Amino acid sequence: MRIINIINNELVIKKQKLENDLERALNNRDVKTQEQLDTCLTLIYELSNIDLSLMSWEKYITTDKEKKEN
Repeated sequence: MRIINIINNELVIKKQKLENDLERALNNRDVKTQEQLDTCLTLIYELSNIDLSLMSWEKYITTDKEKKEN
């Protein structure tokens, strides 16, 4: 099913973008410490949400496949 692949790809791409943003935020020396901290913590929170979404999605897909096979 194409939609399953699209959803999976979207989640992976979002994660990669957030990881890139976090790396850039960590290496940015042009902002004040508190601003850098706030940005990094926000990105880490968003990454955690994406990771949880990916795990939930994989669990759902696996469970759905098992139900169809039985």
